[in-house]
Amino acid sequence: ARKARGFNFASDRNFARISGSVQPSTIASNWVQDIPLQRPATFIAAAIVGEVAATPLRHRFPEHAESQPRTSLNEIAPSRLRHAIITAEVITHTLVACHESGVQVLKTTGDGRLTLSIGEHRQQPDFHAQLAFAERLFNLVFEIDNATEPLDSQREQSIRTKILGYETYQDWVLHSWRESGGLGPRPSFRVVFLTTGSQRANHILWLAHDLARNPDRRLVYASTQDAYFGDPQAVSQPLFNDHHGHWQALVDPQPTSRFHREPVRLTRPIAVPQGL
Repeated sequence: ARKARGFNFASDRNFARISGSVQPSTIASNWVQDIPLQRPATFIAAAIVGEVAATPLRHRFPEHAESQPRTSLNEIAPSRLRHAIITAEVITHTLVACHESGVQVLKTTGDGRLTLSIGEHRQQPDFHAQLAFAERLFNLVFEIDNATEPLDSQREQSIRTKILGYETYQDWVLHSWRESGGLGPRPSFRVVFLTTGSQRANHILWLAHDLARNPDRRLVYASTQDAYFGDPQAVSQPLFNDHHGHWQALVDPQPTSRFHREPVRLTRPIAVPQGL
């Protein structure tokens, strides 16, 4: 049977659900290369992300031009193959979960096409989705974390550098919005880390808490890949923790109301060698 993280594509039912969530023209040309043929669902997800519209952040700031995709129509290095496969599965699962939860998919950007640049910081999230539910917009940027990058390091690809980059970009977007007279909805986004284990997620959130410039702004969410893939309504269920350890859903029309779950106690890593 052709399956991807519990979704059976043999009947094409889930493919129809996914393709119904985006414009037909997006089922297009950008295919992840060199993925084993026994994983057809990853090809489906990679194709779906082919042609996408600009995100609201780039629509507001057009100088952030669309970047060249990192993998489309190019050979994937062996070191990035697993990351590409999991990213494709995250895209697939997110679109199916939106359908199951009654959440509208407005725009998607994948394959490193979105670049958020400000000063010395330059972030290329693995996947961006703009969702709509209950007359609210939700901008989500996904970071697929396979514990291959250091946590608390000054290196360009460390988690610390990524979080600082997103914090700086959100500050700049809000400042620009205020300078323009606060026209339109207040621009915001969430950074969603999907990790290989709960301890890794815990350590990322502790670092996000340590680096938060506004303690009340819940910029970073984290959960495990297994928890995300294991819930058919993953976008609307409280599977994530924020930098205070509180449980959150990616799409929540009442973000000030806390879910009735005991918060997670975040702990500082005892040691932070590369990859932990």
